[in-house]
Order: sequence, then C-alpha cells, then structure tokens
Amino acid sequence: MQSIQKIAVTGAGGHVGNVLCRMLVAKGFPVKALYHHYNKSLQGINAELIRGDILNKDHLRKLLQDCNIVIHCAAIISIHGDLTGIVFETNTKGAALVLESTVEMGLKKIIHISSTHAVSELPHNIPFNETRSYKAVSDYAYGYSKAEAEHVMLKGELSRQIETVVLRLSSVIGPYDFKPSELGKALLDFYHRKIPVLPQGGYNFIDVRDACRSIINAIEGGRDKQVYLLAGKYYTMKAFANCITITTGIKTPTTIVHYNLLKAALPFVQLYGRLMKAAPLYTIESIDALKNGHPDMDTSKAAMEFNHHCRPLADSIRDFYDWQFSTNKNDLKWI
Repeated sequence: MQSIQKIAVTGAGGHVGNVLCRMLVAKGFPVKALYHHYNKSLQGINAELIRGDILNKDHLRKLLQDCNIVIHCAAIISIHGDLTGIVFETNTKGAALVLESTVEMGLKKIIHISSTHAVSELPHNIPFNETRSYKAVSDYAYGYSKAEAEHVMLKGELSRQIETVVLRLSSVIGPYDFKPSELGKALLDFYHRKIPVLPQGGYNFIDVRDACRSIINAIEGGRDKQVYLLAGKYYTMKAFANCITITTGIKTPTTIVHYNLLKAALPFVQLYGRLMKAAPLYTIESIDALKNGHPDMDTSKAAMEFNHHCRPLADSIRDFYDWQFSTNKNDLKWI
C-alpha cells in the first residue's frame, strides 16, 4: 500500500465484516468498525468498535470521523422476501445514507460490497461478468435492493463527488461465521443430518478470506466507478455435498429432488416450519437461486487488476467445521 489509511467498516459484525476487520488489522490498518447489535464476532480485534445504525447519520458521522476510506458491508441478506420493508430500507436507503455521509465527511473512497444476486443469472449460454443487466422491482426483494444500491453508488447524484468501487460477491463460505449465515446454517444442517435430500442446481462459492483479501486489494487496485466480480468456483449441490463427505467424513444425502417437486412441497415445508417454530428448510427464493445459479462466473477483471484468486472449496469447508467446533474462535491460524 502507498500509505496507511484509516478504514471505516460498516456491517462489521457480519461474516464478511468481521473477517475483513481481522485482516485489515493484521495488515496494519487502523480500523473503525460499525456494528448494529451483534458484536461477539468482533471481540478480541484491535479495532475501534462503534455500535450504531447505518440509517442514522449521527452514527455514520461518528464512524467516518478521521477515516480516509469506508468499506460498506452492511446489508440484510434475505431469502424470505421483504414483508416489512427492512431489506430495501437497509440495503438501498442505507447505501444512499452511507454515500451521502461519506461525501459530507470528505473521505477519499468508498468500496461498496454488493452481490451477484444484484444482476440477472440468465441466460447461461454466455459468461457471467460485470456487464449483466440489473434485477428489477419484479424480481426478489434482496436482489432488487442490491441492484438499486449499486445504482446509488455508481449513478447517484453524489457518486461523482467521490471515488466509488463496487465489488459483487458470490456465495460466501468459510470460518468466522459467528451468527451463522444462511450458508453456515446449511453446513451445520448437513453436519447434524437435517438435510434429507438435495435440490437441483448449484451456485458459485467463494471463501470469505479470499473475498476479504480482494476487498483489501481493491483499496489501491480498484478503479473509480468500476464493478468487479469476486467469485470462486461453481458446484452443483451434489458436488458440494460430496465435497463435505470427502473432506470431513460427514455422511451427506445423494438423492436429487427435481425443482418442480420442491416447489410443489413448499406449502408443507412452510407449515412444518411454523409448527416447529423454526425457519423453513427452504424457500422459493433459495431453490430458485440454485436452479438459476450461473456455472461460469468470469473473475478475470478482478484477477488482472488486483490479483483476485480463490482456494479450493474443500479447504473452506474443512476450515469452517474446524473453526465451528474450536474452543478458541479468535484463533487466526487460517487467515
């Protein structure tokens, strides 16, 4: 790095956020970390912790004071729609407030963490790269909210007043998944043999540590008003489950259930979830994401401009389980 910058991180308590803070601190960056309610994942990290809400400008000003760069990770990932409006409020309006506050406070650069779900997965016969068309209001709430947040960051009225970089992450996996994430929950369900069958399709998985390394590289390497795809490798759900078995010895299901059958069973899955007072095993959004997951995500732009690359999925799976059942969850030996 040309000079040591003071970095502000939103969504610091989340999976990407806490690993990013760990890696920034390890590289010698002073860090200010904004978390909403959950900060267990930040304990033991030598960063200035700030409790606050990205929808509150006073909290944002406190976070951004004396910083040079903000990495905006805060978001609500939803596979359950947006009945209360909180997904759009947090993901889109929150991004607008972060941008507005960043400009007002005179920071140098904002790195916005987006998602591959912000753009269309189809068609599959051409590579999935940074030129894909955005999701629309008719699409699922999460993807649309992330698409609109990108518009704010790249095309909004204030965006031309500051250097902005957008990074689209695929499905993030790996250790330090404290809450855990939706994928972390699925890995634990595989471990406890709560998943009886496998859905059709698959998705692209990236190790959280590889994603965070590339986010840090983008501080200097990411160009203004550019979008970069940070993805790993595509796996069908059958190959994903088999990787779990080979890596850990955990027995995983081998039966593939057709998408249409899973869709038809949704009312019963939802009813069972309500009766058990638990989240349903799957939703229409989750099986659609797997059905439409693109098998050929092209990360050559990020690879060429700031050395984006990824480790094997087996390493991510092994390290997730080793960390999950470790007595010291702040052990940095895998970073």
